[in-house]
Amino acid sequence: MNALTRPAGWAIVAVAAFGVGHGRADDKPKPAEPEKKPTVMQRKLAHAQKVLEGLATEDYDLIGKNADGLIACVKDATWKIGRTDQYLLLSNDFTRGAEGLKKAAKEKKVDAAALAYVDLTLTCVKCHRYLRDEGITLAPDPARRRAAD
Repeated sequence: MNALTRPAGWAIVAVAAFGVGHGRADDKPKPAEPEKKPTVMQRKLAHAQKVLEGLATEDYDLIGKNADGLIACVKDATWKIGRTDQYLLLSNDFTRGAEGLKKAAKEKKVDAAALAYVDLTLTCVKCHRYLRDEGITLAPDPARRRAAD
């Protein structure tokens, strides 16, 4: 009995001739999703988490690098969502806290860095509460709006 007289042999021929796993001719591959840039708040959270990691391991380079990242977040145009005196005060407090972290990391003072981190975290909580209480929300993401159109 040769290979083509057995049922399994015919299956191999059918697969070779017609292909398996091919979609319809009109199926097109899905375009890759564009990579989304993290929001300023997502970046702030990532930097804050890395600062905490640096505090726990006394990695002053990690603390300093991520303190710089926190300072860069404040400079991002999307950071400035409020123009009230209270918002500006809280934003300035955040910047001072991040600068305190950077200074403490440079001086290799873990206790000073830890206190600056706690102060920075409290400022975040105060600011987010203030924004909620005042009904101030983030501006819609223009990229998200374009995708919905």
